[in-house]
Amino acid sequence: MNTPSVVLALVAGAALAADPLRVVVLDFEDQTGQKADAELGGAVEMKALTQKCVPALARALANQPEFALVDRREFLSQIARETTADGPQVSFLRVAQIVNADLVLRGAIQALSVGKTAVRQGGYNVDFSTLTLRVGIEALDAVDGSIVAAATGAAQKQVRQTENLQTVLGEAELAAMLDEAIAAVLPQLRSVLARRAEVVRSRPIARLNVRTSADPALVEIDGVLVGTTPLENLRVYHGDHTLVVGRAGYRDIRKRIRIDRDLQIEVPMIRTELTADELKEVLDKARVNAIIGEPGLTILPLQ
Repeated sequence: MNTPSVVLALVAGAALAADPLRVVVLDFEDQTGQKADAELGGAVEMKALTQKCVPALARALANQPEFALVDRREFLSQIARETTADGPQVSFLRVAQIVNADLVLRGAIQALSVGKTAVRQGGYNVDFSTLTLRVGIEALDAVDGSIVAAATGAAQKQVRQTENLQTVLGEAELAAMLDEAIAAVLPQLRSVLARRAEVVRSRPIARLNVRTSADPALVEIDGVLVGTTPLENLRVYHGDHTLVVGRAGYRDIRKRIRIDRDLQIEVPMIRTELTADELKEVLDKARVNAIIGEPGLTILPLQ
């Protein structure tokens, strides 16, 4: 079996000379929807196994010159600072930008299953059981949240079970299988992440500030929740984007904008219940022509 130090030469050639990609590990989830087989992995709860995934992935990535691991405690503490009783006020994507990550990794335990073959040997019934642990990992662009790479890996362990010998795999054995499955995933990401490193460094990025007349309001860019206003220094790729700003009790403001430089956007908000005089006052204050009863955005270059 290849060790993580062998399989993790993820970016070769020219990429080795470039700055390493800053990577933060988001989380892992249990997608199996089942309990471990009582005769094999039954000694370990799936929740406990899932909790081991993040440190296992971090170990596999550690000390690799192509990657710089962001301290996950810093990442989680940033989310905690922005969390209220109603939930997080910023998305993980925004926090990834705050800690200057290039990629966000998230994963899942996709399956923990047992296949059995029953044979009769020497007058005895013998079961050959194969335990399979499958994990998947996705890499997300920390600028726009798009999935830039995805792969799965599996580890297997075969156990001979007889009437007189029953084997139950414990935590240590399943943790070793987890390391093996993660090691199998990472080589599949190699070429994609190498190409992505060049894309990340070549695509122009602008800084975006968003404020409204009724802060705080939720902000979405291209369907991805990025945080609440006042929003500052959001990294956005140059190009056309759909901006949506909304707050309870106010109309959602949706605009298509082109970003090709650092911008400050000011959004006049209109309450859902508004008198004619109040609506006229809001529209009169807008610096850009109103479209279908909505005030235009004020778009200024950042100094």
